[in-house]
Order: sequence, then C-alpha cells, then structure tokens
Amino acid sequence: IIEKILSKLSSINHVKFIRIGSRIPIVFPDRILEDKSLLKTLKKYSKPERRIYLVTHFNHPNEITKKSISAINKLINSNIIINNQTVLMKDINDNPEILADLFKKLTSIGVNPYYIFQCRPVKRVKQYFQVPLQKGYKIIENTKKKLDGHSKRFKYIMAHRTGKIEIIGILDNEIYLKYHQAKNPKNIGKFFRKKLNKKAAWLDDL
Repeated sequence: IIEKILSKLSSINHVKFIRIGSRIPIVFPDRILEDKSLLKTLKKYSKPERRIYLVTHFNHPNEITKKSISAINKLINSNIIINNQTVLMKDINDNPEILADLFKKLTSIGVNPYYIFQCRPVKRVKQYFQVPLQKGYKIIENTKKKLDGHSKRFKYIMAHRTGKIEIIGILDNEIYLKYHQAKNPKNIGKFFRKKLNKKAAWLDDL
C-alpha cells in the first residue's frame, strides 16, 4: 500500500516533496527496524529532486529510546528528512528543562524540532492537558534560552480552525499573533494582537 501511494504521488509533477506524519518511530520502532522492504521503498522514492519528509511526534525525552534512535538512524540512512512536532501538555512537558532536554536530544539524533503546538480544546482533553497561553509562552521562551540555534528553530503554534497561528509574544496586557498559514489567503502573514486573558488557552478564549 505504501509503495502504491508513493508511486502515485511521485508521478505528479507539481508535488515537490512528500510529507508523512507518524508516531511509529516512537510507539512501534520494530516496524522500521525489522522491515527491510519498508526502508527500501522509502529510499526508492526519496530522491534528490523530491524528498520524503517524515514528521514525528516526540512529546517527552523519555520517548527517545535506544530502539527509536536506531529507527530514526535507519530512516535517515534511507534519505528521509525528519522533523518533529510536539504538543505542549500540562504535567507532561510544560517545563523548560524537559522541553530543552527533548529538543537537544532530537537535534543530536538528526530530528529537527519543527513545531510545538498549543494543545487543542478537545472535549475531555482540554481540562487535563491545556496550558494557558500566557504560561505556555513563558515556558517556550525559557526553553529557547537553554538551546542553541539548531535546536530552537521551532515555532509555537495554535492549529486553529482558521489556520496555523504563531504565538509571537506578550507585552503588557496584550498577546501578539501571526498567521503562519491560513484558510483565507488574505490572512497569510497577518500580524494581529488580542487583549490577554490570563486563563485563555485558545484564540477563541481571548
């Protein structure tokens, strides 16, 4: 199935890269370590002129195990470029020490920190895992102070229904935001501000 999908995507001229999102390197690394045909297929379709990007979802440094490191290494040796998305979660990784450790380890094994997402207001998840935006911003900025250039290239993002919104900064009683991506093309790159509500954990709460 994977080869069939990759073959079809590779035949589309305007597709310049292929993006795959997966937690397999974390939750089931043996799928990569023990399946030579999978690696062969990935290498076949990840070419100099059209790379395959794998977006992983490491959320805590404890998820970076010996097996996951080996799986990542095999993917890199198969010409796969690997980026990581992390979700900021209360009582899981809402700590600059934990996040800095995660991003340093990811960078050292060849995984690029890409996005750190504000936890979505999903029913039964919001009350347990969402961190207020004001607190989240402080955590992210204090995390960056512990990192070098390569490990702090990530963006702090809300994956809102209107688009990906970057949390740029907080000054006095206002939070500054920017559309990194948007459903409405007119909003792409739009910079705006909202009055800060200290308990707000989502754009709709502001």
